[in-house]
Amino acid sequence: MTLTHNWRSLAAIALSATLSTYALADENHVSDGDKADNKHLLHDTPLPDGHVPANTNYGFSVIGRDTLGGISSGLYTDIWAHEGYAYIGTFQEPDCTRAGVYISDIRDPANPVTVGMIKSPPQTRINDVKVTRIGDRDVLIHSLEPCGPLVGNGLAVGGGNGGHQQGQFGISLWDVSNPAKPHALKQNFLDFPVHNTFAWTTTSGNTYLLIVDDIATDDLKIADITKPQSPKLITTTGIETWLATNPEIADDGQLFMGSFAASLLHDIWINDMDPGPGENWQAVLSYWDAGFITLDINDPYNPVFLSDSTYPNPDPVHGISPPEGNAHAAVFAGPGFDKIFAGDEDFDSLFTAVTVDGEAYQASQGSDVPQIGPGADVEELMEQTAFVGQACGGTLTPAADVGAGIALIERGACSFTLKAQTVEAAGYSAGVVFNSAAPDNCEATVSMLVEAGIPMLFVPRSTGFAALGIAGYDPSLCPGSEGSNPALPAPGSLGLVATLGAAFDGWGYLHTLNNTSSQVTVQRGMGPDAETVTVDYLGEMGYYAPAEVTDPALATGAGDLTMHNLEIDPSNPNRTFISWYSLGMRAVEWREGHLHDNSKGEGVVSWNMHEVGRFIAGDEYGDAAGSNFWGVHVTEVDGEQYILGTDRNTGLWIFQWTCEDATDVLYCNGPVTP
Repeated sequence: MTLTHNWRSLAAIALSATLSTYALADENHVSDGDKADNKHLLHDTPLPDGHVPANTNYGFSVIGRDTLGGISSGLYTDIWAHEGYAYIGTFQEPDCTRAGVYISDIRDPANPVTVGMIKSPPQTRINDVKVTRIGDRDVLIHSLEPCGPLVGNGLAVGGGNGGHQQGQFGISLWDVSNPAKPHALKQNFLDFPVHNTFAWTTTSGNTYLLIVDDIATDDLKIADITKPQSPKLITTTGIETWLATNPEIADDGQLFMGSFAASLLHDIWINDMDPGPGENWQAVLSYWDAGFITLDINDPYNPVFLSDSTYPNPDPVHGISPPEGNAHAAVFAGPGFDKIFAGDEDFDSLFTAVTVDGEAYQASQGSDVPQIGPGADVEELMEQTAFVGQACGGTLTPAADVGAGIALIERGACSFTLKAQTVEAAGYSAGVVFNSAAPDNCEATVSMLVEAGIPMLFVPRSTGFAALGIAGYDPSLCPGSEGSNPALPAPGSLGLVATLGAAFDGWGYLHTLNNTSSQVTVQRGMGPDAETVTVDYLGEMGYYAPAEVTDPALATGAGDLTMHNLEIDPSNPNRTFISWYSLGMRAVEWREGHLHDNSKGEGVVSWNMHEVGRFIAGDEYGDAAGSNFWGVHVTEVDGEQYILGTDRNTGLWIFQWTCEDATDVLYCNGPVTP
């Protein structure tokens, strides 16, 4: 069955204005405060279709652990390794500490030891880490993103109009030829926050760096870092440019979808597609709702757009239409890189809506507030609405006196938390914040970081006017001609009766894309009656989702069940290792013809992809029980392959993966049967 999201579409707006509005949603997000029990069972009772029972770890063996700076909630992030040392980034939340990059000696994988820590600059977080050889140096490259107090218009924390977040921007480069004694080569290169990077070195000896700009609509930058002490920015491009040169990107109508609608670059991966005597450098870019984009970067000064993917509609795993999007991370895979393994990051398993006059308008829910939806704190809420202005402290007329239960709040002037706590103190049952008319706001969506004891939702500006029952509002006039739109009423004015509700639409999962220049034909099912499917370049030809990802009972309260990062297994490029937050570490490999819908309790929903390993930390790990894996990286130590994982709370885990039975289809490398 297809769950169709029939929310009201935005009015036609110039594409460039739309891009600016949505691509900057993450900056808006920060400006005013913008979120199991597993046992080691015996492996001798697999399900008859070749899947290990749920809640059973297999394939992964824990070799060693390093708690780095100690067990700490939500601290550790990306990981890379080089020459027997692991480098771990951090994502300081809720506190903006100076934890930066931890360096762990993993030359004895059973006994890793932290040998150093590069502090982050004040009020700045270091998330992405990469290490590469440049000339005669081992060079660490790390990102810089602000995480300090929020300021705006000279106000203290919480200012929202024209505000920004304190902290430093760009990237820094360090000589880590002696990992225990790193020294800086270049700090604070670039004047914008950076989320992700990837370096490559050509046969001519030049080293370049792809860079994700968190702010600009042309959000892909390229730098020459051949001389790491004096890097040079050489190229600026991105989706704004490609919409002009390759307008087919927009033909599928998939630029803005789902709970956080945006076309923004998130992660990058690079490979030499011809690792022989020649070279052919390509990148795969994870562009959120715009999908996955491939790029020819053989000439770093003039990168060439190749193509972009389209999400199947309806979504083949969750049955929703339109699909959620959220292209987050991808890698080239398969023999000759004939595939791309690509993952979505979807933290919001619910489609949330504000319904007035029978029309559902898409919304997003705040972070640290009661949630609305099936199995959540509040199943559904229907109340009279009232406009309360910006609700930045002070005393509001009590909700009971106004005769309303849902506060409609205009964004701006103070933090989301102050707004929420102000309307809560006035007795409102919930709050709905609608966007302001400030530049880059208007119809943008925001994921609010907010703390209160009542549900808090965020909607575009036009939705706020609809909830107030004000006719004639034209989104295309905002912000420049907003004065031509109807005015907001006085605080205390009643709007319409609204229903706040949500429906389960699933978590993010793994996709397999065709990365050949021609069509391919793949099986969908096994046996003589199996269907075959013809797949175009970058078309979807497989997927994998643990069953928990599709379970409405786990919409809330079980942690984050979306996938995160992935890398291929160098010993078998048809296999990938995935960090899957609360669902731990996963090993999955291409197995054409496999098709599972979990109707037999297989524990997965998948097509052409077969799970061959799983790990979630059980009670035997004490304080480290329960997983929350962010990062994954495959490395080699003394000729042995290891999989490194970073748990957000418990630090570095070192695994080896082995096939449970190399001759049996129940696990891996077996005959091609179900």
